[in-house]
Amino acid sequence: MIFNSLRINNYRAYYGECNFDFPIDGERNISILYADNDVGKSCFFSAILFCLYGPKDSDDLKDLINVNAQSEKCYHAEVSLFVENGSDKIEISRFIDLRGKLEATPSSKDFKCTLELIKNNVPVSSEEDEKADFINSLVHQDASQYFFFDGEKINDYSTASGSQYKDAIARVLGIKEVYNAVEDLGLLKKEFEKSRDTWIQNQNKYQDILQQKIEADQKVAEQEALLRQYEQEINAANEQIQKDEDKLKDFKEISEKVTQKQKLSEQIKQLTDDLKRIRQEQSECFQKNATLMLAASIFAKMQQDTSTEPTEYHITEPVKEYLVRLMEQPVCVCGEPMTDSHKEKIQAFIREHLVTDDAILVEKERHALFNACAQYQPHGFQTRAAYISLSEEVWKKEKERSSKKEEFEHLRKDIGSFSEEAGERIIQNIASTEAKKKETENRRTRTEVLLSQDREKLARLEEKLAELSQLDKEGALCQKKLENTIALEKIFSEYRNRLLEEKRASVEKYATEVFLQITNAPQKYKGIKISKDYSLLLELTNGETYQIEPGRTLNPSTGQSKVISLSYIAGLNRSSNFAAPVIIDNPLGLFSDEHRAAITRFLPHMGKQVIFMVSTGDLTEKYQNELKPYVKTVYKLENHSDQTWPKTVIASKEVY
Repeated sequence: MIFNSLRINNYRAYYGECNFDFPIDGERNISILYADNDVGKSCFFSAILFCLYGPKDSDDLKDLINVNAQSEKCYHAEVSLFVENGSDKIEISRFIDLRGKLEATPSSKDFKCTLELIKNNVPVSSEEDEKADFINSLVHQDASQYFFFDGEKINDYSTASGSQYKDAIARVLGIKEVYNAVEDLGLLKKEFEKSRDTWIQNQNKYQDILQQKIEADQKVAEQEALLRQYEQEINAANEQIQKDEDKLKDFKEISEKVTQKQKLSEQIKQLTDDLKRIRQEQSECFQKNATLMLAASIFAKMQQDTSTEPTEYHITEPVKEYLVRLMEQPVCVCGEPMTDSHKEKIQAFIREHLVTDDAILVEKERHALFNACAQYQPHGFQTRAAYISLSEEVWKKEKERSSKKEEFEHLRKDIGSFSEEAGERIIQNIASTEAKKKETENRRTRTEVLLSQDREKLARLEEKLAELSQLDKEGALCQKKLENTIALEKIFSEYRNRLLEEKRASVEKYATEVFLQITNAPQKYKGIKISKDYSLLLELTNGETYQIEPGRTLNPSTGQSKVISLSYIAGLNRSSNFAAPVIIDNPLGLFSDEHRAAITRFLPHMGKQVIFMVSTGDLTEKYQNELKPYVKTVYKLENHSDQTWPKTVIASKEVY
């Protein structure tokens, strides 16, 4: 079965009509929906389950209609799935509408939910039960959790009970019908047994044996009911332990955050003290050496300026007198006549280059002063360098303190109203639940012994009654019907058990293959085992096995448990008689980075069609590149509401 498209109209977060197509093209079998938190990922997941199986008992139909649509007086919601199953084209639609004319603000009782089912353009029955049976033939509701599941809650699958695993395998792999046949034969056996006993009672004979049989029957029924009750209590205890352990993990994480917050507080205090000390040193450095640092800078500038002055020719007074006398001569020393032009040039040269004795003295004093100042210049530069170093240290410390303050604030918000007593209460609750579970297991063991004894007694009485029924033709006929039914029940039971064993081995094989592909410790594990009583076991490379169950110290890490759960689901999926798409809400949810790479590589091979919802934060560019060759369609969802209640719409769509 392939989901071709999904239409959502005003269902929960989705505002107006949103149409999703899920085409497949060769290896490109993945459709991705990107959305931030509280935008519509879980609502998309919920919409599919609502369309297939209807509202949950706890659902309020009014609350399933988008609040913004209701504020606009629109009281209609719809989810439609367009499915391809072999050569059949199937349309499944569920609608929420008002029951009748609305005279006031609607309440829950004013709404109704209807199902429309069309196969190859022809409506499928008008009977709700028949339509539900048709949908269950595509993917049974009890099996849907192994095709449509929440990645963040996947760990629950690894700690289920043996009976839960057994029922899941039976349901998903199509054996449940054989179970139903065995149950029906059991009921028929009871009817024939009752007819035989009624005949014996009417004979007014053997009343004592018949009474003993009735009492033994009642005891067996009571013991079987007790066993079912104990099984339910043990399962409930396991679930409670798992929930408390999850809370305890959260508590431990918060406790670690509290420790980190305290550590940060000390670090911030130390940085503040360091800053105070460094600023004091910086201030003292400036106060003591400001003049020297300024003088060194000015002196360096003066040196730079004087070093760039061009070297010129200078003349003194005697030279000037000589040039004046030369101008008075009619002929220059070069032999040319002394013209007015020559005289003007000589006079200009004298004006520009004449240096007096005072100027020469000033220049000498200037050079002497420069040489004296140069002795202090290195100290000035060293002092300035020390000041700059202190300034850089202040900047670094302030940056580090600012970063730690920001981290501190994030931790403070995460921790909230943390209480150590809450953690102690969780530990006490786990211990109390484990003690009650142990007590129930002991009662179950005692009841199993008593049940075995009562069944043996009942079997002996049955043999006696069977013998007595042969004394009359009518009684013999009743007995014959009973024996034939028992024989049929035995045949079907044996067939069921053999088929279940084959399916168990198949699930175990595929689950192991997937597990060894995606675990981060393939050298440690040999695979996943499903025991004869359908408990989930891990097999180590040395051949040892151990059972995963709530509260057990030897359980693998949370990340490894999630990998086991995903492998188990994949094993069921590959062995299933159903062929449904795999739809996952946040497939990488709560997985560590070391597992994400392997899981990302495995996702395209989990089913013929894979659809998942995720945030860009969980599916980073690294993992997007891993999936790129397998991705056919990408949707991005956005909330277009500026109010409390969302208006989720499709912001963009890309097809590859």
